[in-house]
Amino acid sequence: MAELPFLGAGVSFRPAWRWEVIRHRDDLGAVECIPEDVPGPAAVRDLGLVRDAVPVLLHGIGLSLGSAEGLDPERVRHTARVAEAVSPPWRSEHIAFTRAGGIEIGHLTPLPFTREAVATVARNVAELKRALPGLPILLENIAYPFTLPGAEMSEAEFVRAVVEEADAGLLLDLENVHANARNHRYDPIAYLETLPLERVGEVHLAGGVVHDGQYVDSHTRPVPEESWALLEWLVPRTPVRAVIIERDDDLPPFEDLLAEVTRARTILDGSR
Repeated sequence: MAELPFLGAGVSFRPAWRWEVIRHRDDLGAVECIPEDVPGPAAVRDLGLVRDAVPVLLHGIGLSLGSAEGLDPERVRHTARVAEAVSPPWRSEHIAFTRAGGIEIGHLTPLPFTREAVATVARNVAELKRALPGLPILLENIAYPFTLPGAEMSEAEFVRAVVEEADAGLLLDLENVHANARNHRYDPIAYLETLPLERVGEVHLAGGVVHDGQYVDSHTRPVPEESWALLEWLVPRTPVRAVIIERDDDLPPFEDLLAEVTRARTILDGSR
């Protein structure tokens, strides 16, 4: 995998924060945008204005890398157009599927932890790489409420197999690790020690809520201390290139996000 530039800490991009991002550009190492949220030429031009102030990362939610029928050509063309416009240092997507049999599921759905699923993701990543020549691809571990039957390996072994077979980097979502460890009752550090940490390029942090006894990675709350502790464990062990604080709903004052960005940057700087 190509060497990735060091960006530092930043936030997920939300239109409500457009001018806050530009105004606080010196405090942000990057902003991360979802290509599916950039619907047409005008939106692409607007994102270019943001890119002129702060490096833009692209993080997809809808390519459905786990779909056996392959990638939707129009979605691939769209992500290529957005990538051409903003020149991101890398592009990321989830290890999941969002579409099956032509039906849009509407959310990230876990894959079975099988060799067949590993091969499917690797095949789709190869197609994405052909559409984005030279652009490094990072794959993200997801939070999942249940494990599909027929597993041939553990979750950590599955994530390792996917990124190695696809020859991709790892976007390590530590809040997802925290959520899964809590819900499925495993040790998050033991999980992390099983991953190919040398492939980690980016980290996500977010905050969730407890619903019906299960911890939900809702991206609606501040980052919990458990996830901060995982970041502090991780950064001395692998050269993390960026940490993105995610918030999707219940958007706080931007200053609250900047405080979390500052905390992440301090942890990163302590390992350099």
